[in-house]
Amino acid sequence: MNLPRLIVLLLALLQSQTSFAEKTGEIAIVLDDMGYHLNDLQAFTLPKEITFSILPYTPYAQRIAEQAHQQGREILVHIPMQAKKDNDKLGKGALMINMQEKTFKAALKKSLYSLPYAQGINNHMGSALTEQIKPMRWIMDVLGKQGLYFLDSRTTANTVAQSSAKTSGIPTLRRHFFLDNTRTEEAMDMQLQQAIKLSQHNKTVVIIAHPYPETIRFLQKKFAKPTAKVKLIALNQLIPETQRLALLQKRSALQQANNRVTTRPLSHIQ
Repeated sequence: MNLPRLIVLLLALLQSQTSFAEKTGEIAIVLDDMGYHLNDLQAFTLPKEITFSILPYTPYAQRIAEQAHQQGREILVHIPMQAKKDNDKLGKGALMINMQEKTFKAALKKSLYSLPYAQGINNHMGSALTEQIKPMRWIMDVLGKQGLYFLDSRTTANTVAQSSAKTSGIPTLRRHFFLDNTRTEEAMDMQLQQAIKLSQHNKTVVIIAHPYPETIRFLQKKFAKPTAKVKLIALNQLIPETQRLALLQKRSALQQANNRVTTRPLSHIQ
């Protein structure tokens, strides 16, 4: 074999190996419903790239938020929003369709105020409210002033959350898979493998899971060691860097402004 042909073959082999290496996918995992149970603290044994979405006003919300912040873990506020059924399960701070704008925004701000380390929010339930344009625009108004982004949990196929965020200029992401609708290792592994496969096609993939004991054990096992198939990243890394920096600057400016005024009771936040 002559030298030029050998060089061409070697270059082709190197290019093939590079292409193969580039197939490592990236996924972000969010643990929803954090804050209700002491067992939720077991989630701190998971990789710190996994984001915690904390329900405001729950018994362990503050403790989890403080510890997650100290750990350098990303936090979302898991905002209860009106669903098409089971609204008795929403909990305190729920956003409802029949609320007036002022009341609606005040309720959202109080929830955000209760968990000040958050970088964004996502909807808890919300299959009814996330289909409504007006309340979703109210949410985006508040997020725009607070320097927060929106993750659409997609609890309904008819959601307008992402489109409302984009119209309002709010950085937004969406959920692609629920990991643990069925809490067996086989079912969760099937969901994870589908997510990994999608991520290897240069897609941004977001998985939502919950702090069930079965789920925590599964994630501990799966991410005990690095794998060539997938890289676990923090949720906010899916947002373009320029947008992340703009959000950070807005949150920092808001924090400085709040530090310059006397702290007021939550009932005064409008």
